[in-house]
Amino acid sequence: MSLLSDEKKIYHRIKILSDAFLLSSKPMDYKSVLRMAARHFRVFTEADASVLMLNHEGDLVPVCSLGIPFSKVKDVSRPSSTRLKDLITRPIFDVRYTSFMNTPLIHKKKLIGLSAVFSTVPEKFLLFEQEKFEFLFLTMLASHIAVSVENANQVNLIQLLECSRSEWEKALDTIDDLITIHDADFNIIRANMAVARKFNVDIREVIGKKCYKIFHGTDEPWPTCPHRTSLETMKKCSAEIEDPHMGGIFQITSFPHLDETRKYRGTVHVVKDVTEHRKMMNQIINLNS
Repeated sequence: MSLLSDEKKIYHRIKILSDAFLLSSKPMDYKSVLRMAARHFRVFTEADASVLMLNHEGDLVPVCSLGIPFSKVKDVSRPSSTRLKDLITRPIFDVRYTSFMNTPLIHKKKLIGLSAVFSTVPEKFLLFEQEKFEFLFLTMLASHIAVSVENANQVNLIQLLECSRSEWEKALDTIDDLITIHDADFNIIRANMAVARKFNVDIREVIGKKCYKIFHGTDEPWPTCPHRTSLETMKKCSAEIEDPHMGGIFQITSFPHLDETRKYRGTVHVVKDVTEHRKMMNQIINLNS
């Protein structure tokens, strides 16, 4: 392959990685995030078909397919407790393709799901096993997609549970991301236990406090505050910030919060630590600069 072709391929890979990293910040609904994730893997690997599976109550189940009718894969499931080696080396589906590749989606040592891609070309995906940069790019893509899908899962869960305080506490206290509900005056009215752990305080010290005081240690909102933007636009807003008080780089997303009568009450606030992912992205870029 010529040097020019190599450069174009690297640029193509980095562009897809960049799109995958920003996936969670785009104004897309849950199903759109899943379709986009499946599409990224299909385009990235130049595959003929792609199936995205998610970990649901202990089983990996298909949630989206491209190039294969969903009706042909929708009833297939695999225990998520299956050894990772077996998940990677064995075909997930009995489909008429010559080659396949299964890529686990892992975030914070948790199996979020699995990407399965297929091709009519024999040994199509050996490149990702043999070439160091190709394998590194694929690992990066899987990592970013795992974050985006996990974020979409959590937002979907929030929308289902936000009306029930007991279910909120039971389900969301198990999530590592910082999840809060803010009123229109920047006061925190609900928070999961991850917030208390992050700032090493009692959860009772968080409720009723100004969000910018807890999250940023300031006496006024962050300059690009997503909560403020959501208040003004009544739409989802996302921003990536680097904050010494929080100790890293974070993807902060706010969603309009409505009551039973559809009256605006404030925002649901999701904060995800993306420090390591940003460092990995910068390493990829530096390796090829």
